[in-house]
Amino acid sequence: MATNLTVDSGGVRIAVRDFGGEGTTLILLHGLGGTLLDWSLMVPLLTGQHHVVALDLRGHGESGDGEWSWADALADVAAVAEVVGEVNPAVVGHSLGGMLAGMWGEAHPDSPGVVNLDGHGGKKRLDQFVGLDPATATEQQHALAAWLARSETEFAGPLQPAQIDVLLGHQRALAAKVGVPEDIILDSFRRGLRQENDETWLRPDPGGWGSEIIAAADRFDLLDLYARVNCPFLIFIATTPFWVPVPPWVQELLTAYRTGLARDLARLADEHPNVRNISLEASHALIVERPQVIADAIITFLAAPPS
Repeated sequence: MATNLTVDSGGVRIAVRDFGGEGTTLILLHGLGGTLLDWSLMVPLLTGQHHVVALDLRGHGESGDGEWSWADALADVAAVAEVVGEVNPAVVGHSLGGMLAGMWGEAHPDSPGVVNLDGHGGKKRLDQFVGLDPATATEQQHALAAWLARSETEFAGPLQPAQIDVLLGHQRALAAKVGVPEDIILDSFRRGLRQENDETWLRPDPGGWGSEIIAAADRFDLLDLYARVNCPFLIFIATTPFWVPVPPWVQELLTAYRTGLARDLARLADEHPNVRNISLEASHALIVERPQVIADAIITFLAAPPS
């Protein structure tokens, strides 16, 4: 039976759910705007082989607010690991959580393993946009930044009922696309809303900490980080378009980047025997689209990690 815990990390309250299970402890880290409930489909597939723990990142779900930095977020993970009695866990993360998993691996070379599930935000070189000339790639990157800024502004601050309906519609569309009950998707989304003075806000607020986290990710060179990870490292890259509606040119830009990223990750694995890559036919929502495939791969990877 799952146990809910509250862990103090430097004065910030971190909401934790310990799902139990035997074996190596896995700490699960969700993506930006997500919650620990994002793992609902995968947890039962892992607890037969592992002790599974998930948390709401600071500023997300039912965790408290605190200044955002990579160091603070990693300290939260360490605080959770200590409370659940595992000083050297494996760490599995999706999107933003995947970036943190890689950082955990760099800082903990003796970790049983870290897994990054499509967490590849960060600095991008022009040669990574395969098939696009540099001028087009530069222009589209600037356009994408402006498009994302408009999206952040649209949902910053207190939400109007119509905005909540739009966001709920996106979640229902995802549930229909992957063929899972709506509540599995909607429960996590609702956990990520904050009610205050009869107003509803997204956590983290896109006009506040949400934009700060994105800016921090955009400044980070992930390929450089990956090369510094010495523990067993499993990296997933999703290969199909995002499930959310985006302009065609955004899909073109992201597809070109993912082609270059797949190339660079293949080179990384060739040069670093501790790294394994999996290209998965799924969108960025891969943890709800392909939970069985991912869970099986994680179990296999940790049972026989690369050296």
